[in-house]
Amino acid sequence: MTGKISFTAASACFLAFSASAAPALASLSIEPETAKQGQTVVVRITGDGTASGAPTVSFNGRTFKTFPVDTEGTGTYRALICMPALLKPGSYNISAGNDSAPIKVTAGNFGIQRIRLPKSKDNFDGSPGERKTVDAAKATVSDTQEWQGKFQHPCKARISSAYGLRRAVNGRLLADYFHSGVDFAGPTGTPVQAVQKGKVLIAHTGWKLHGNTVCIDHGQGVLSFYIHLSKIFVKEGQRVETGDKIGAIGATGRASGPHLHFSVYVNNDATNPGDWFNKGF
Repeated sequence: MTGKISFTAASACFLAFSASAAPALASLSIEPETAKQGQTVVVRITGDGTASGAPTVSFNGRTFKTFPVDTEGTGTYRALICMPALLKPGSYNISAGNDSAPIKVTAGNFGIQRIRLPKSKDNFDGSPGERKTVDAAKATVSDTQEWQGKFQHPCKARISSAYGLRRAVNGRLLADYFHSGVDFAGPTGTPVQAVQKGKVLIAHTGWKLHGNTVCIDHGQGVLSFYIHLSKIFVKEGQRVETGDKIGAIGATGRASGPHLHFSVYVNNDATNPGDWFNKGF
């Protein structure tokens, strides 16, 4: 079930922003108010016009930057927050200033996938600097929203592994692990396209874990990753449009066979790409 919770200034639970917070709060809304593990949630804040500047939003011990949603001076801001796949189901609060609204997180009901890897790949060892570079990209929050509407599929190959799956590798269930994206299985060389416009942050070959990898910044904390590529056709810093050919399916890095691992990160959390294929944010 999806819906929207709204708290207004007339509500008995309304508390004004402190003098250091901005803008003064007229409404805080969350959509949906019930979300599955891995789902992206939209938080909107509307100011009452008595202060200027972007407020911040807090959830699960983290603070998120908000961005204006129009140029008409209404003082409306929003943040996109992913409910992490490993977040325990239950009731939580999302807050801005001194006000908050509840959100219920439900189980994603992710299954278990059993795969086999050669001994040389049955680990999560990376190349020097690999994790640092990838982590820095995931944490990127640029100001301009580049994407518009739904994300396109990155290739025409079939989906072989869904988001959120736990994995048993060579008979051993991995602890605290979930599949952070969607796998598209296809022949080596199958074209891979940018799912939306943005700026290439990573175009790297030869990594031990991720293999040949592209990362595109779509703005406001939203990034897409294309992993295990056989070829890369873009450079770091290059701007791409929706549908531009950026690489080709491969089996580089920690891969059991030729496929594209595709992920969408929202403010440093891996979200379910299916939501982004099915609706615009």
